[in-house]
Amino acid sequence: MSTRPLPAPAVLADDPGPWSVVSSVFSQAGRPGRRRPQPPMGLMLSPAPETHLDLAGLDPASPVAGLGPLRVIAAAREPAFTLAFDADGVLVRGISPFVVRAWAVPALSLHAEERPGDDPAAELPPPVAPDSLHEEDLPVVATAPDGETVAVHSREGRSDVIAVIRISDGSLARWVRGARAAAWSADGRHFALGGPWGVILTETRTPPD
Repeated sequence: MSTRPLPAPAVLADDPGPWSVVSSVFSQAGRPGRRRPQPPMGLMLSPAPETHLDLAGLDPASPVAGLGPLRVIAAAREPAFTLAFDADGVLVRGISPFVVRAWAVPALSLHAEERPGDDPAAELPPPVAPDSLHEEDLPVVATAPDGETVAVHSREGRSDVIAVIRISDGSLARWVRGARAAAWSADGRHFALGGPWGVILTETRTPPD
């Protein structure tokens, strides 16, 4: 069996809109002991969620990635159960069971990987129940630079979900099935999503004139 690292995955650049699913949840690795090319990583169109939240959707004028239209620019196959950008936006860091990693932005090339003695993922909070997403003071995984929008890890059946919620009115801007981690860069240009399948990096898409 080959132990060579897999090349950086191709990406699905287009934004399917506010209700989406990570394409990687549909991929299959093939028979044990063999590798085959994996499909591109990105977001695919998915039905609107059934939730008590108002389905406001995207703001086409928003300059913050994820709140308005976005473009997928890079992906990595290493899992991430949490994500956070460094202050300067040069690296995005994540943890998964027994592993701490950092990826370089914007290519998402693996910059560092450490295996501490204790599991950094052991104390992660459980996902928020879908029926509780309307409540105040939710445990959030990320807050947008505008301070008015948060990303919350929830569940839909047996699937992870990242819900992007506007604090002011509790409306739903995005619903990303298959993701459990999210982070914004300090300038709002980049929005990252992660899960056991890997990491996707997106950037804001300038609205057309």
